[in-house]
Amino acid sequence: MFIIGVYIVLPATAVSGDQAASINIGANYYYRITFNILKAGRISGTFSETSGNSITLYIFNEQQQTGYQSGQTTDNMFSTSGSTGSFSASVLSPGNYYLVLEHGASFTDQVQNVQVSWVLDGSNIALLGTGLAILATGLVFLFIGYRKMHRASPPPSATDVVMFDQPGTTSLSK
Repeated sequence: MFIIGVYIVLPATAVSGDQAASINIGANYYYRITFNILKAGRISGTFSETSGNSITLYIFNEQQQTGYQSGQTTDNMFSTSGSTGSFSASVLSPGNYYLVLEHGASFTDQVQNVQVSWVLDGSNIALLGTGLAILATGLVFLFIGYRKMHRASPPPSATDVVMFDQPGTTSLSK
């Protein structure tokens, strides 16, 4: 438990990037950025549509992306609309995650260019709390085991000690 707690508490190294995205003309077009995340954390960043027109930004997990791609209405981890904005979503488990940019309402007849800046980091308050709890539990078990180990062997008793007379102090009688 101690090792698991340390793994969860230590955040993943932050990775960041900037990307220029173009959403082609047409209602069925969108732009997708894929993140393969190996450790829980957070996806966050900012976006700006260069001509000031509105776009919609989503963050999906693998299952949500599959539903979105097949045209189904799906849940998402985060969504926002506007010409500029920020985004943030907690990632609770490893896997593929997707940042999807789609045309804003009534802008499907033009190419939309979007500048996206993103950061993947390991800071996740919920996981930090969980990791600290697991770490504390591991330390308690370690302490209990240490105490039991030292209590298992009793101190030596008088019968375990062999006593000898000191040399030269014996008295002999005739």
